[in-house]
Amino acid sequence: MNRAMVAVSSTLMAGTPSLAVSQEALFVDKETDEISAWLKETASVGYGTTYDELQSIAHDCAPPNWDGYGAAPVSPASVGAAKRFLDTLPLGMPGPSVGADSDGQITLEWYAGPRQMISVSVGPDGFLHFAALIGAATRYGREPFLGQTPQGILELIHKVAPQ
Repeated sequence: MNRAMVAVSSTLMAGTPSLAVSQEALFVDKETDEISAWLKETASVGYGTTYDELQSIAHDCAPPNWDGYGAAPVSPASVGAAKRFLDTLPLGMPGPSVGADSDGQITLEWYAGPRQMISVSVGPDGFLHFAALIGAATRYGREPFLGQTPQGILELIHKVAPQ
């Protein structure tokens, strides 16, 4: 494998888009994507149990008023967006707990203690809404989801759930 192919392969494992142009680099790109997807589906390395939890929440929260207080149903679009978000997380990162918001969005939460947590709400609108409490500091906001985990959200997750 030449140096350009190794660089492409390393870039893909880091979760950034490939700039592959040669046949060899395109082959490495495809193979790396397939291996990465397989690893993320496993419970030991990836998010296998998180994906299972997501499907369970999707099923349980699909009917209107699923919480008895007028909650909006969790749509297949929200579930798909949450899965795409999980797919962009680096391999080896601890998986989040999965829940549903009363507005029909999926919530992914990393919790390390009462003052060490981040919650990311994923819906079909193309935005990630997040809130973090890390020690005495709070951060919250909204980031567009463009097929990669926004760097600011990724940094907050790393603070709460280091690899």
